Amino acid sequence: MAEAKEEQEKQCRICFDGEDESLGRLIRPCLCRGSISHVHVACLKRWRNTSFTNNSFYCCPQCHYRYHFARTKAIGLATNPIVVGIITSFLFTILVMCSSYLTTYFMNSFDDYSSYGSSYFFISPIDVGQDLIRAALRILQDQDAFPIEETVPTRTNPAPLPSPPTFLTRFFRRFIVGLPMIGAGSIVHMLLSLPLLGPVHWIARFRGSRSRRGNSTDIAAMIIVTLIIVGIARALYQAYKLTRKFSERILLYAEDVILEVN
Repeated sequence: MAEAKEEQEKQCRICFDGEDESLGRLIRPCLCRGSISHVHVACLKRWRNTSFTNNSFYCCPQCHYRYHFARTKAIGLATNPIVVGIITSFLFTILVMCSSYLTTYFMNSFDDYSSYGSSYFFISPIDVGQDLIRAALRILQDQDAFPIEETVPTRTNPAPLPSPPTFLTRFFRRFIVGLPMIGAGSIVHMLLSLPLLGPVHWIARFRGSRSRRGNSTDIAAMIIVTLIIVGIARALYQAYKLTRKFSERILLYAEDVILEVN
């Protein structure tokens, strides 16, 4: 009789409500006794995620009993660098492909030198980004392996019809075209706190306004390529950290199931 009476009087120590299907079943996750011994699954989860103290996520704030967790088959995925790296690579590839279409769409604006908002006293980050993208595209155009615009054969210089590129070739070219926007945006964001936008702007404008082919040394192109690579690496690292943060949140929710104390 006493056990049956206790079963009927069970209530959540957080919301003070009894059995509620929408809040999950009432469990006893710690060693607390009496009226504070039970809690709804949803109420406990909300408490653990919104509490100001980090320890509340892992242990009871009253009796300081550390919760026992049951792990599903997804154990370890949240912090597995291989899994996080694969997800990051997939998302980064999508971002680069979208950037490539934006680059192609705004190709004419990148070639327009009349829309500068920079001055001697103020360097616009947008203009620096545009110049970096323009310079990177100019370098790609100077390399015949990655033509940005198709050349049209003339009557005096007829050219045989080229064979259509394969899917991998089109994908690779599209990926290469999208990388300058990612690298330029990342490097400009990094240089905002440093007094280096002016020199970078000058080098990018200098290289973007010139076409240079051949094997001669091109210092400006080397600087631009280095900056773009650093920007791409930084963007990839930031994407990795962001992906890991979200994957840990999502997968830990799926993995953590608090066991009831008998």
